[in-house]
Amino acid sequence: SPGWPGGQNVHMNSRYLVIHLVLGACSGGAMALAAFLLIAPQVGPPPAFPFQDKVFHAICFAALTGPAVLVLPPKYLGFWLAHMVMLGAGVEVVQSMGDNGRAGSVWDFMADLLGIAIALGVGRMIRTRIELPKPG
Repeated sequence: SPGWPGGQNVHMNSRYLVIHLVLGACSGGAMALAAFLLIAPQVGPPPAFPFQDKVFHAICFAALTGPAVLVLPPKYLGFWLAHMVMLGAGVEVVQSMGDNGRAGSVWDFMADLLGIAIALGVGRMIRTRIELPKPG
């Protein structure tokens, strides 16, 4: 049923809203998890596999970057990518300044960049294959 600007029907606008709400919730949850995992004091058992910390860094930053790649208009994507790169650098600076058993690492930052790059590549691939509905 028409009635939304641009002739979009209510169903398409509802779908658009749901997609953005779900991706926004996932992004917020990923940010909360990343804040805990990347800043909290080291606790728990030793790593279960080699380079576990680097894998977690890459996963966290892919999860933080991916939703934005899927929903942001291309003209804003550069802003978000720069934001994520600086977040990765900032996390390492904060880790090196604290006395909570954490240490900043260039290799952790490289893993962050890898996660950002993976999310960018996968997100762009998804966007080219699936047309997300556009608001009216």
